[in-house]
Amino acid sequence: MVGEAGGRGGSAAGLSAGAGLSPGAGLSPGAGLSPGAGLSAGVRSAYDASAQLWADGAEPVYAALARALLTAADPPPADARVLDLGAGTGTAGRAALGAGARSVVSADLAVSMLRRCGPAGHPVAAEATALPFRDGSFDLVVAAFCLGHLTDPGAALREARRVGGALAASSFAPDWTHPAKAAVDDTLVSFGYRPPAWYLEFKHDTEPRAGDPGELIRLATAAGFTGPRVRAITVDTGLRSPAQLAAWRLGMAHTAPFVRALSEARRADLRRAVEAAVAGSGPLVVGMLVLTAR
Repeated sequence: MVGEAGGRGGSAAGLSAGAGLSPGAGLSPGAGLSPGAGLSAGVRSAYDASAQLWADGAEPVYAALARALLTAADPPPADARVLDLGAGTGTAGRAALGAGARSVVSADLAVSMLRRCGPAGHPVAAEATALPFRDGSFDLVVAAFCLGHLTDPGAALREARRVGGALAASSFAPDWTHPAKAAVDDTLVSFGYRPPAWYLEFKHDTEPRAGDPGELIRLATAAGFTGPRVRAITVDTGLRSPAQLAAWRLGMAHTAPFVRALSEARRADLRRAVEAAVAGSGPLVVGMLVLTAR
């Protein structure tokens, strides 16, 4: 059972584990779940299809970024009831537990990603814009790189305000990049890859809003949070080798489905080519915005 989850106005035990999902899923379903309000169907499908490669490659990057986000949270997560919003594989939830959180609930629509949260993450299939939790269920809502994937981040922040006492959210700094990104993209194109439509829309429309400090403060204020603050920080993720950099980029949601569709031999050729392309790119140090509010 999910200790902090309950239908709006209902009891905390109002959601039975795995009901309405495939047998053995170990997840609680969100109340009134519909396909993708606030999250495009393309994004949801891509993350569901990317779970394995994400866990093997991109997850170590986001784990390091999650730890940095939780360090910046105000109040800190120690002894807090934490909601990991847009949890994916639960990196922010695990960071919260590592920082002493009393409990964590992980909410996302990508069920294949949620299955990797583990029982300590109390995974719940739920929309960020229509959360199945009672008012004030959490002390802290953590949204690690979630807002940039939503078609209506303002609605998600209003829900975060309704269910939570404080907010800690992250996004990529607007001017941040890394040479490995372009090197991998060029190599993928040479293997026949074309960016999916949802990713092009994401890069053009939704991600830039999450990388705009003024817009983040405006949205948080409109949602009812007080004292919103945006800080820019840099995080050394610990990734340095060509193999690590290749796994990071090939495990991302916009590339992993293409990689999975290749034959085993072709996939091995791609990985070798990508590792050669990123050689000498240096350590992966990420520029990140952190939004905190109460």
